[in-house]
Amino acid sequence: MQRLVQFGTCFKHKPSLNYLCFTQNNSSYCSKIVVLGNNNKHIYQNDEKYLEVDLKKELIPKHVAIILDGSRRWLKAQGKPLNYDPFFEVNTLFADLCLKWGVSTATTFMYSFKNLQRGQEASDLLFEQLEKYLESNLQNFVRKEIKVSMIGERLLLPKSLQDIIKQVEEVTRTKHTNKLELMLAICYSGTRDILQATRNICEKVKAGVIEPKAIDETLFDQELWTRGAPHPDLLIRTGGRLRVSDYLVWQLAQTELYFSQVPAPEFGEAEFLQALRSFQQRERTFGK
Repeated sequence: MQRLVQFGTCFKHKPSLNYLCFTQNNSSYCSKIVVLGNNNKHIYQNDEKYLEVDLKKELIPKHVAIILDGSRRWLKAQGKPLNYDPFFEVNTLFADLCLKWGVSTATTFMYSFKNLQRGQEASDLLFEQLEKYLESNLQNFVRKEIKVSMIGERLLLPKSLQDIIKQVEEVTRTKHTNKLELMLAICYSGTRDILQATRNICEKVKAGVIEPKAIDETLFDQELWTRGAPHPDLLIRTGGRLRVSDYLVWQLAQTELYFSQVPAPEFGEAEFLQALRSFQQRERTFGK
């Protein structure tokens, strides 16, 4: 049950702005009222949208990582040839959902280091389609205020793909403010991420740049490909597999996991919201 405590202004807002303010389950919510057209139709924004889907704004995870798995099995079941376009489309949807529901950092597993074992033909197809996807979406990233970066073994990628990734990173990094930081894990391995970070630290110790006793979790975080980004609060994996598949191994130490049977091309807002509800219902004690 929700209780209306004030209609108009409240102490959080300027007197010139109108808000619908109420409490629910001992939490306070304020929704700005926007009047559209001459019919005086009221659209309630901000916090109310969370209430409509049984979510609390203050409990939205800051960083959501995702493994959009099941595309190849989905295509095979439908008798369709290998094509990564549906996979890239659902990655776009994932970023849009993070924007819509207030997630500030998102990481998606585009292609793992071990996926290279699928053979040159499969890898070349993904790299070719990924290059086209990034080129066609560059202006969309800018318009939506999405800062894009890559994590993984970029030197294993074709030179043309390396170039477009660099361009996307540079163009989206020029924004003064970003609504979403989107990290694309390409040719990525969590264990290799830890190994390269360890080697970097060893070289710095050898060169006398740092002392061994100075090595802590914060320093180690800075040497990972994620470079000190906040660790994921929530990991979503589609496709029915119950494992993390060498994804963000260090970073997932305290992450809540949500596994979905839905294959990647069928993943949508309903499943995304169910993952957020599951996350908000959990007690995160971090060992305390």
